[in-house]
Amino acid sequence: MNSANTPVVVVGASVAGMRVAQALRSRGYDRPVVLIDRENGTPYDKPALSKAVLTSPETNPPALLDEVGLRALDVDLRAGTTVTGLDPTARHLVTSDGERIAFGPLVIATGSAPRRARPLDRFGGVHYLRTWAEAEAIRSAFASRPRVVVVGGGFIGGEVASSARQLGLDVTIVEAGPRLLGRLMPSEVAKQVAQMHGEHSVRVVCGRSVVGGYGTTEIEALELDDGTRLPADLVIVGIGTTPVTTWLEDAGLSTTEGVRCDSELAVHGLRSAWAVGDVAAWTDAATGRVRRTEHWTTAREQASYAANAIVDPAPQRPFRTTGYVWSDQHGVRIQHVGEADATTTTRSQPAGGDERGWLFVHHRGDDVVGATAFNAPRELLEIRRRLADTRNEAQEVAQ
Repeated sequence: MNSANTPVVVVGASVAGMRVAQALRSRGYDRPVVLIDRENGTPYDKPALSKAVLTSPETNPPALLDEVGLRALDVDLRAGTTVTGLDPTARHLVTSDGERIAFGPLVIATGSAPRRARPLDRFGGVHYLRTWAEAEAIRSAFASRPRVVVVGGGFIGGEVASSARQLGLDVTIVEAGPRLLGRLMPSEVAKQVAQMHGEHSVRVVCGRSVVGGYGTTEIEALELDDGTRLPADLVIVGIGTTPVTTWLEDAGLSTTEGVRCDSELAVHGLRSAWAVGDVAAWTDAATGRVRRTEHWTTAREQASYAANAIVDPAPQRPFRTTGYVWSDQHGVRIQHVGEADATTTTRSQPAGGDERGWLFVHHRGDDVVGATAFNAPRELLEIRRRLADTRNEAQEVAQ
């Protein structure tokens, strides 16, 4: 096949994959683009799945691009197609129906899948939330007014709990760690989030793991590791994700905790290939650490970066991000940017001109390295800009 006609193939059509296709076209790339996704239908945006889609039967997740937009984009969308393998020598993909799809540049954007709570596998009434179909199943189950237990105290768990309470349901969050949002937020922020849940009659149980369940075929109660029996008619599990890389097992690529990439998102061991979004495990040039994030904003940033690399093969600056993420819970917009870990200290103050507005600023020594805002978008935006400027300056010095 003429290399000029060998398409760019993007595997995965969620926000990262779709953004790659859009960015290529916006930069004047006129070669064929194939976009493959395992879900049927038009690609859609996922943040609404844990919020508006759960609370309103008339609400569907917004399309990333409508039919008119897809035609204008001039991409070959292969919806409902599952990629099962990759031949790095022949440079083609294999699908579940045996088709072989040749690729020139390749972008891996297969995202991640929910980590399963194995002790609950045999029960009905246990749900995970990653797709539109799963959101519809939970929304339908809400109609019977169940006692809801959310397993996992991260952003998704908090959003699902908030949605269930908006419908007036009985809700408990069970978190195995010592506090909510333990992977991302310091204790000061976690305490505020837990208080907010309590004010909305959500029970929060931290430091307890789910070790089993009770019931015949449908879940009736959860067993916690201290012997507590917690009644539950509906369980939604949000205990993290694993990158979708099983289809790459025989390709000889490094896929431990995601598809390994360098600081320019280029896949180790496969030329002209990039990984973006939840599946990418890239080397952060600023810290030297390998990172994998599940943030909507980072996925979009990485997609634009990879599209630039395809259009212009000249070396780029390493990929950088401020790690911006947000969540809507109980009518409060929580926004976070930058770092907050065991090496940082946090100072807080009222902000935003709202009775629930609050700003937490995270410091390492005298330097501001991150912030978390509750209904204080302007203050958060200012710190986000400052952090972006700092990263740019540091990178220029390093070069």
